[in-house]
Amino acid sequence: MKHILPLILLAVALTAVTACGSKGDNATAPNAEEVQEQNTQLAEALNVGDLKNASAMADSMSLFVDDFTPEQTVQVLMAFLSVHNDAVAKGERRRDLETLRKYVDVYDIALSVNSKATREAFAKAKKINPSVDFDSVAVAFREKLTQYDAIQDGSLVATAPAPADTVAKDTVAEEIPLELRPAE
Repeated sequence: MKHILPLILLAVALTAVTACGSKGDNATAPNAEEVQEQNTQLAEALNVGDLKNASAMADSMSLFVDDFTPEQTVQVLMAFLSVHNDAVAKGERRRDLETLRKYVDVYDIALSVNSKATREAFAKAKKINPSVDFDSVAVAFREKLTQYDAIQDGSLVATAPAPADTVAKDTVAEEIPLELRPAE
């Protein structure tokens, strides 16, 4: 819960940075307006704590991750982090796992499409909120997903417990004469 406030502040700051410093062409003006509106709506949903709406918006926005601006990528990743924190706090494992997968997918696609600009946006976000490290979060989420997948497919199997020292062996009962054995 203590991590949500810095995430929300980061989302609002990124929205302000995007609004003030966007480099738009006349050819992309309508697209830039749509991007700005989506960013604003997502930031507002995060600010008021409406994580259900923020999650739905981030989900729908993530379908077009190939067309994201780097700032949009950061904002969607921040939304997924907020949803992850909420799911963990409420013990909602399925929702958490779905969010982990979405985060990793958006992170990977955004870096594959525009690595340099996305990394620059990550650096800007880290300057605003030093506790946010998208790379380490992605590594941690991948590890959790790998462990979960290993458990689900059976490749991660616990070893059989070693027999306790205090357990009598079955052969002892056969060595005792029948008349000396306790009645059953």
